[in-house]
Amino acid sequence: MAEQINLTKPDQAVAGTTNYWIAALTLDWDSVRVEIQLNSAGGLRRSVSYSGDVAKTMMAGLNTANLSAKSLHKRIFERLVADGHLAGSVSGLPG
Repeated sequence: MAEQINLTKPDQAVAGTTNYWIAALTLDWDSVRVEIQLNSAGGLRRSVSYSGDVAKTMMAGLNTANLSAKSLHKRIFERLVADGHLAGSVSGLPG
């Protein structure tokens, strides 16, 4: 099973949504923007965007990260939780 975030509270947009996985990640260096696309088994799609200095800092950190210690997806999920976009825990294995 690929990494996913298991929500501590089902998503209110679609009742019963209990998890998300990362479907797409865009790092736009020219526009200084990070776009994260999430999908759920129930078909719910969610998008989170960062821009400006926040995106610049995120991209610089991801560019130099040791991804053998912690996966890219786990780092993104942890950031989404820290910023209050999601609440839950990461499960699964990097794939």
